This record gives sequence, structure tokens and C-alpha cells, in this order.
Amino acid sequence: MTTKTPPVPPIRFAVRAKPSPPWPFSPLLELPGGTLHNYGGGKILSGQKFVYAVGLSPQHFIVVERAPGVGPVQPVLEQAVGFLWGLGARVQRVKLRCPISWFSDSSGDFQWKRCVVFFARVCQGTDPTDPPWIPSNVMPVVPVGVVASAGMDHWLRMEQILDGIEAADADLLSELGSTLAGMARRWEFYLARTILLSQKVGEYDASDQDLVAQCDRVFYRILTKFEPGYELLPATIARLL
Repeated sequence: MTTKTPPVPPIRFAVRAKPSPPWPFSPLLELPGGTLHNYGGGKILSGQKFVYAVGLSPQHFIVVERAPGVGPVQPVLEQAVGFLWGLGARVQRVKLRCPISWFSDSSGDFQWKRCVVFFARVCQGTDPTDPPWIPSNVMPVVPVGVVASAGMDHWLRMEQILDGIEAADADLLSELGSTLAGMARRWEFYLARTILLSQKVGEYDASDQDLVAQCDRVFYRILTKFEPGYELLPATIARLL
């Protein structure tokens, strides 16, 4: 009696994940709910004569919370947010009504680079030490390690944004003014105060110090790259030494 050998299934190689679809360079982004205008190769999305979304980098977009305009325009905005998420972008919502006319020249042409600078200033004008869910008159008690980790994530995100702006046009960085320096100064005072309070209650251990050191190195690298004239606080210099 012969024994039949079961057939060997064919070897199947792992299917490689398909890369994200490239950004459409068409002047229009067609969505199920309508069509949005596309400027700067995906830097600006607008509709109804208002700016809806601005890409500060391929991974970071600022999007208005509500889409101004006539008719059911909000579904188109939410579909655009889903499209950006599908491309792997992080979306930050802002309460802002921004007409295209703010960035039009004397000939009526839309200057998308001026729009990018405006939204970058809005982004850098936010306070990384003031969570929106905590009232401004309340001092939150947060472990210094948590503060340092959140700060490092914030500054790495800012580095990606500044790299994206520089890649679009290096001259745009000079038009941002002192917004980065202002954000950096607020962060330095906040971190120094948090460390001081933690030391007073004996909660500044070796793991916290390591996280603070990592955050300081990231912070220092970004400031020396994009704000070389910035003067660090003595407390920050002492930790870096």
C-alpha cells in the first residue's frame, strides 16, 4: 500500500506594505463631498475663499475647526482631514477664520508662502507648558519626568515643522521672527520651576534626571540650528554641562 504525500503549499513571501500615495500635484483635490483648491504642491487647502488646512511639514498640518463658507462645507473639511490622516500626517485644529484675501498681492494672486508663515507663527505662538484642559489659574502638579518626556516630544515635533518650512523655502525661516525664541524662553522657565518644585519634595530621582537630560539635548540642538543667537538660561546651561 502506497502512502500519498500531502502536497506542499507554495512558499508565500510576506507582502510588503504599499507606500502612502503621493500627494496630488493637481490644483484641485477632489473629495466625495466637494473639491478643494491645492496650492504649493499640497501646502495649502482652501475652499469658499477661506484657508482650511496648511501643511507646515509633510507630517504636520494645521486645520481650522470649522469650515467657513456657504452651504454644507464642513463635510468636505472633515474628508480632507481623513485624507491627511491617511497620508500619515498629524493634524492640529485651531479656532481661526482665515480668508485667502489676507495673502493676496495687488494683482489678486494668492501668495501661499505668506500663508505658511502666518500659520507657523500661530503654531509657535502656542504655549507648550499650558495644556488647554487645565484652567490658567491652576498650577498642575506633574512629575518632572512626565514634563520632560512631553517637552521632548514637543521639540522634536517643532524640529520636523521647521525642517519642513526650510525645505519649502529657506527664506521663510527668517520671516518667523522671534516666535521660536519666545516659545523656548517659556519652556525653559517652566522646566526649571518644575525641577525646583520636584527637588523640594524629594521626587527628582535618577530616571527623572535622565529624561530631563535627553530633553535638554534635543532642545539645545534645535535652538542652535534654528535660533543660533538665542541665549540659554543659566539653569539650562548648568544641566547641559
